[in-house]
Amino acid sequence: MEDPSRVLIFRPGSVGDTILCLPCFHLIARRFPNAERRVLTNSPVAKVSVPVKAILDGTGLVDDYFEVDHSDVRSRLHTKWDLCRRIRSWRPDLLIVLTEPREFKQHLLELAFFELCGVRAMLNMSFAERAAPHRWVPERGRYEYEAERLARLVRSLGDARLDDSASWDLRLSPTERERALQAVKPARGTAGLIVCSIGAALGIQDWGEENWLAMIEKLTVKAGRYGLAVVGAGSEYQRSEAIRKRWHGPSVNLCGRLSIRETAAVMKHANVYLGHDSGPIHLAAAAGVPCVGIYTAKNPAGQWFPYGNKHRVLFHDVPCAGCRLSECTVYAKRCITSITVAEVLGAVEDLPLRVGSVSFGATGNTLVSG
Repeated sequence: MEDPSRVLIFRPGSVGDTILCLPCFHLIARRFPNAERRVLTNSPVAKVSVPVKAILDGTGLVDDYFEVDHSDVRSRLHTKWDLCRRIRSWRPDLLIVLTEPREFKQHLLELAFFELCGVRAMLNMSFAERAAPHRWVPERGRYEYEAERLARLVRSLGDARLDDSASWDLRLSPTERERALQAVKPARGTAGLIVCSIGAALGIQDWGEENWLAMIEKLTVKAGRYGLAVVGAGSEYQRSEAIRKRWHGPSVNLCGRLSIRETAAVMKHANVYLGHDSGPIHLAAAAGVPCVGIYTAKNPAGQWFPYGNKHRVLFHDVPCAGCRLSECTVYAKRCITSITVAEVLGAVEDLPLRVGSVSFGATGNTLVSG
């Protein structure tokens, strides 16, 4: 077919899911610069979740959105028909699918739906493509990154350029950058800035407040010349404040004070990022910040790690790894609670710093330069 006039991109998700799609969004924009591009996505499924529109607006990568409650679409015929009518009236020429792997039944239902929508052509809608799991990478001893899997889905359009920093660019505005600069000023230390987030979309992904408090108390002694900025949703403010108060140097609690794009701009000032398997770690990685990730083993190792080799991810391969549970009711989250404070501190000291190697206080411990 000729180059499409209207491209529909199917990608449910929130912050992390959207950030990991950035190279694909950039590729689609390069490949179809004159097409109107819309994203079919879900409305936020949790209080701390952020809509895709709040992340991509201002980038020029997407022109508009079909944002829906996917559970409502699946369960209510009239909601599904209303969405179908809206998409059909827009008359998309090409559908590009960037979803997680699908089982056969869900694949058939979605295929039938898009056919009813009158989409002229579909990319990645064969069952073989949609059911393909993440690939095992022997040299890494883990599975490929989600960003790599997504890039494979669109390889017929060209190279997603995963290792090009431009592919991760959110095209932040001068106003967003200035807001971030003013927000982090109270936290700038003489050596640099550590940014952390203790939020998690699911309880199973939470390392626990006691662990965070113990780690921050030890880190603040070692990293005495650094400042600390804590980021996250407004609902995480009080819990994050307890962490911030343990920091001996300059610090600021930005939870609920900034938009998600302004938070991305804050990452531009960070030397190090610490956090769970959650959206902010992917914001930091996209900004080029070396990250320490504290991960549950609910998903196989590697899939949802921040992209790139400059990061250190703490992941315990327990017997129940890969459970994909949203709540652990049997083993008390042993995969993540077994990660020790000493392991996290060791991972920080092993990071390839963004700017040179910097000693932590009088202890002589040094962060390793990349």
